[in-house]
Amino acid sequence: MSTDQRLFRFGGDDSDGIPFDDYIQESDVKDIRSVNRPSGACVDCKSVKVRCEFVPGERKCRRCQAKDLPCTPRERKKRKPADTHEQLQEKAHEKDIQIQNLLRQFDQLRTEQKIRLWVEKAHDPGMFGALKAFCNLFSIEQGQQVGTQTLKWDYKGKSPESAVMSFFRGIAPPRNASPPLIIKYCSLYPEEIQDLFSLYVYSIMYPFFSLLDSELHTAENLIWSCPFLFTVMCAVASRYYVARRDIYPLAMDFARDIAGQMLVDGSQSIDVCQAYLIMAVYPTPRKRWAEDRSWLLMGVAIRMAMELGLNQPPLGMSDKRQEKQSLNRVRTWLNCYCVDGSHAIQFGKMPMVRLDDYLARTSQIWYRSSSMNSAFDVHLCAYVQILTIMAQWRNLLNSFDKGNSPETFDIIATSLQTEQRLTQELDTWVAAYKEEYTHNPLPICNYRSNTTQMITAYLRLVVLAAAFQHGLKRGLSRQSDVFIKAFDAAKMVISIMVERLYPTGYLRYAMEANFLYVAYAAAFLTNLLRRTLLPLLDEKQQREILFIVPRLIEILSSREVALDGRHTPALYSKFLSSLLERHIARRSPSSSKA
Repeated sequence: MSTDQRLFRFGGDDSDGIPFDDYIQESDVKDIRSVNRPSGACVDCKSVKVRCEFVPGERKCRRCQAKDLPCTPRERKKRKPADTHEQLQEKAHEKDIQIQNLLRQFDQLRTEQKIRLWVEKAHDPGMFGALKAFCNLFSIEQGQQVGTQTLKWDYKGKSPESAVMSFFRGIAPPRNASPPLIIKYCSLYPEEIQDLFSLYVYSIMYPFFSLLDSELHTAENLIWSCPFLFTVMCAVASRYYVARRDIYPLAMDFARDIAGQMLVDGSQSIDVCQAYLIMAVYPTPRKRWAEDRSWLLMGVAIRMAMELGLNQPPLGMSDKRQEKQSLNRVRTWLNCYCVDGSHAIQFGKMPMVRLDDYLARTSQIWYRSSSMNSAFDVHLCAYVQILTIMAQWRNLLNSFDKGNSPETFDIIATSLQTEQRLTQELDTWVAAYKEEYTHNPLPICNYRSNTTQMITAYLRLVVLAAAFQHGLKRGLSRQSDVFIKAFDAAKMVISIMVERLYPTGYLRYAMEANFLYVAYAAAFLTNLLRRTLLPLLDEKQQREILFIVPRLIEILSSREVALDGRHTPALYSKFLSSLLERHIARRSPSSSKA
């Protein structure tokens, strides 16, 4: 084989018969390779960003030769191999965790700033100075010194959180769980928490709103199982807690904040539903009616109760704990039914819950369905049946207003029949109250019985007032049944509160609706003093109005009932006082002439 070996050629193959003029020897290729340099500039030229120029046959560029530097070519960095799918997923997961941590830190900063504003507002003397002064004055009169409570345990040097963690050890808290924020920022120690729960149970739940079970809903259980309900109970009771009533605005801020968090998180349970219902019944006082959001909280509670199936018949019970839970479910739904019905009557609307609700229709004897029923369940069942009659009447009235009633429909006759049904229903339940009282002789049951009679008198007045309005168009006289019964119902509402409820001392803990009932009755009687309606009254009835309404105004504004100037009874007292003064001023010229 010849040493001259042809490596490259241009043109066709040997078989083409075309001669080649140029041949490259293998030794020439070696010399060329020894002279060739890697692509790219050397290190020195790259540092000043200039072109690397070579002299033919030289191994150094001109700049390196001039500077007497080694002409080292710049090596290209090795590329890292591409990540696998699993590695990319792991990196994305790490980024998600970092983003979540940053968002959590941001939320924590916002929460701390929000709480700082709440604390500053709660200690602002301009906004709550009058409330604090009233609390201090009332506490001194009661022989209590605000802010100097004697603790039952020595918690010196311990924060409220650590004291609570060491005291409520009966139920193990969840892992990494911390006490509700209301404990830290309102400085609630265990003995104060127990005082608040006792105040709620004996002064709010027993006389007025028997929604919870005193055995299931204890501070030891709720502080870990449902911090929302725990916070709401402490916040509502703090308004009536004489020793620490100044914490009420701050406590309600925490309750509203947790209520919003529950909506965002979508948390659903019977305890959460009960917390929303309590906030709807005992809302924070507002300066304007448009700012009130109790209707929204009530709607959330009712919708949540439906989604939890509380309106369905209870299942079988195998042990006492399940029986307690079953009674708790039914009791919660019946309270939802009552709150919805009361709200609908106040606003003149149809209730959210259907009229043919199964539990409401079959609740006549539920209060004695179990040996574990509460002594106050009989009053709840009575209220449900009374509101059912009102819902049926409201349905007929709604059809009449829309023009869907038959021509023979008489709104006055229908209202009188409904009023008679309410009276008969009340008589039935008063007899049931007496029978139950022989089995559970609790003094507070008498108070609840009187409250039921007052509410029924108010509902009778609502029905008769609708008939009274239509009767005025036809012409009414003093002997009209509608006028006589409406006048007696309004007087009964006020007399029950003044003569039976007020002397007990529980009236200051009443729900806002109770004060609305008497304010409505008093306004009805006061409006009868108008010149157009005055002929309906005789001299005796006029004197009764001018005696009973001022007496009610005095009671509503008294310290035994009104907590402060923003409390509902104080507001209604001012309203009724201005209304009465206006009518008396109109009557005075005619009276002087007479």
